[in-house]
Amino acid sequence: MNRHWALIACLWAAVLAAISCDAGAGAAPAGRGEGHRPRAAGQRPAEPRHREAAGGRPERRRTAEEARVPVIVAPVVRGRMQAYLDASSTLRAEEQVAVVSQATGVVVEILAEQGDTVRKGQLLARLAYEDLELAERRARNEFERLRAEHERAAALAQDHLLSEEEYQKTGFDLERARLDWEQAKLALEKTRITAPISGTITERLVTLGTLVRENDVVFRIVDFDSLVAPAFVPEKYLPQLRVGQPATVRAAGAGESWRPARILRISPVIDAESGTVEVLLAIDRREGLRPGMFANVQIVLDEHADVPVVPKKALVHEDERPHLFVVDGEGRARRRPVELGYEDAERVEIAQGVEPGELVVVVGQSALKDGALVAAEDEEGRPVRFGEGAESGADAPAAGAS
Repeated sequence: MNRHWALIACLWAAVLAAISCDAGAGAAPAGRGEGHRPRAAGQRPAEPRHREAAGGRPERRRTAEEARVPVIVAPVVRGRMQAYLDASSTLRAEEQVAVVSQATGVVVEILAEQGDTVRKGQLLARLAYEDLELAERRARNEFERLRAEHERAAALAQDHLLSEEEYQKTGFDLERARLDWEQAKLALEKTRITAPISGTITERLVTLGTLVRENDVVFRIVDFDSLVAPAFVPEKYLPQLRVGQPATVRAAGAGESWRPARILRISPVIDAESGTVEVLLAIDRREGLRPGMFANVQIVLDEHADVPVVPKKALVHEDERPHLFVVDGEGRARRRPVELGYEDAERVEIAQGVEPGELVVVVGQSALKDGALVAAEDEEGRPVRFGEGAESGADAPAAGAS
């Protein structure tokens, strides 16, 4: 046991001796006193622990660079902006007819179907006609017989071999026969159901064997080339409307594109109950449009050409006044109040406040403060450089460039 305690004491003594030696080695004198090791010839002096950075400031005291806010920018461009009058419409065809039978009879032929495009006068269906065809032949033969008889009577009367009275009677008989023949032809013609206009058959209302009566509707035809968009406009806009004025029409059921149109007619009367006037718009491109479709209408009332235009999403509203963040040549976003002009769904005219060529923030402006540094990209994702950095990236356009 005594031997064990002696061993522990020796170990503690060794540890204390090691600690004393380390402490003595670390306490080196600052000057050339006792224990100072001389520097060998050509040896560089020891560098201070905190080397001074370029510019004379210690690295550990360098101020962190100001953080840049990522944004997307777009240039102010010149463009054309228009003032629109918005209205709604239900499309209709100017020319659409219900084809009716002009006679009573059984349908024996159907020569057109729903969806067929037909021309004016084209045969669509036919009623039973055999009896009427025979009657027309008899009337024609009777007319031809009496015409020959009248010609013989004329020759006899010229030679004074026939009295004037008898000659006139043959003329009257011939005229009666002609009328009978015309009536028979008309009755036969009425068994032919034809298209009164050119267009598309939208409905067929008879089948083979159907007994139709006079004035029964058998087909419906619509001329899609006569498609118009009627719009009811408040009477206060009447002085700004004229025939031929440009407009656009969009029907959701036929795609999202706007189709060019123009004012075809303006009603001469104003509806007393609604205070509106009907304006008919002719549509230039009618592909895919159908009567009865709901459509949006925009009538151009005024136009500003070659004016500063920015994306509508660039606007920031503060205190009920519109602002834009304009990025200067140092890459700082400056909040600038602007005056607005005409606008559409995506763009807005800037009547005062910016110049074409300046860069405005279109994405990220909600996180900006006036004068904040930005890390900018254009709308295609390419970085935009400012100041000296512009040499290595996309140059920022100079203010006022068109």
